[in-house]
Amino acid sequence: MPISSCQAFPLPSLPRKQPTVLVVCGPAQNGAIGLVCARHLRIFDYEPTIFYPKRSPDPLYRDFTTQCEKMDIPFLSYLPTEVQLINDAYNAVVDAVLGAEAEAGEGREPCAAILATLKHIRIPIVSLDVPSG
Repeated sequence: MPISSCQAFPLPSLPRKQPTVLVVCGPAQNGAIGLVCARHLRIFDYEPTIFYPKRSPDPLYRDFTTQCEKMDIPFLSYLPTEVQLINDAYNAVVDAVLGAEAEAGEGREPCAAILATLKHIRIPIVSLDVPSG
């Protein structure tokens, strides 16, 4: 099955005039990797914002969340359903919702609503693993 709509590009090719990146994290391992990604983006002078609606109780994941908070990385309390708001506010979206380890049941809420919104995004989406959508 050809994947014609996916593109790979180096992160430095994102415009630096507004280096904003929305990192959307799921509840499992891929979401934790998204939190680590947001930390690294901050270190490299990007301005990440995290949406992490279903936080894992795992102590390691809680530590990653705390580290992001201490780095003053903002967390969204909700994901705008109006995709134009996302397209206007960010240069890219990091998809850390579901990874290869995802089970069939993980396509339920809140992941299903997130994926429905991400389907309509017009800015680049960078998937940390197998694209969630």
